[in-house]
Amino acid sequence: MVYPGHDEIKEELIFRSLGDPARRQRIGCGFMHKGGIRVDEFETRLSSYALIYVIRGRGRYITATGQEIDLVPGSLFQRHPGVLHSTVLDPDSGWLECFLDFGEDLYRALVSMRLVFSDEFCCWIPPASGVEEEFYKTMLSLKEASERELPHFSMEVLQFCASLLERSRLQDEQGWDRVELSCRDFNLMICQRLDLREYCRNRGWGYESFRKVFYKKMGLSPGQYIIQRRMDEACRLLRMGNFTVKETALRLGYKSPYEFSAQFRRYTGWTPRDYRGAQPST
Repeated sequence: MVYPGHDEIKEELIFRSLGDPARRQRIGCGFMHKGGIRVDEFETRLSSYALIYVIRGRGRYITATGQEIDLVPGSLFQRHPGVLHSTVLDPDSGWLECFLDFGEDLYRALVSMRLVFSDEFCCWIPPASGVEEEFYKTMLSLKEASERELPHFSMEVLQFCASLLERSRLQDEQGWDRVELSCRDFNLMICQRLDLREYCRNRGWGYESFRKVFYKKMGLSPGQYIIQRRMDEACRLLRMGNFTVKETALRLGYKSPYEFSAQFRRYTGWTPRDYRGAQPST
């Protein structure tokens, strides 16, 4: 599985279907030469998700709002299903790309786990990082996988997709450092009432810039993250069965069991009492 190199790689596309035929799920991977092409996609909405890495060439990605993003070697861009976009290429730049493609069900799973963000379009991994070699290996493995192996291999493809996006985001180490530090702090403070503006002042951070970076990295606001972690802790305490609903609310810093119960139901779809009663006894 030795990558033949940019100048020798042939155009090859592999697509494999899996699962319920009615869901039209498939996984694709391949390499495409687009030299001489000026308009690759124009105001297009795709039914599947695609992650494309630019090996060679120049172009522009145009979002539904008209934002234009330069595409150069190392650009990693996404085509989200149902989202309007355009891709314009320099026809003289010898464009060469590698890609992953999969159906909307698999895409939604990645979005729900915050591994893919639906409002993120373009990022970057430096050229000569071995990305094209990894795509080549994935393409050959997808081609050779037996029908029995295919569902399991599809999980490896999703992991590969997530790892590429994660690698690109880690180019901004300072942003991630702040997010990781704040998440550790928030996990220690979930039983307290937390003033986020005061928290940022104590850390020497600007509130608005921190909130924007946090949302970009995590896909939810700091306040939403704190509530989510508080709900995780509530589920743990209720599952243990050692605390009443009132005691759980007090331990988590709520002013009243009613405030706690309302928020718990919004996030879980259960009342705390029903959730506690539904857990198996030990």
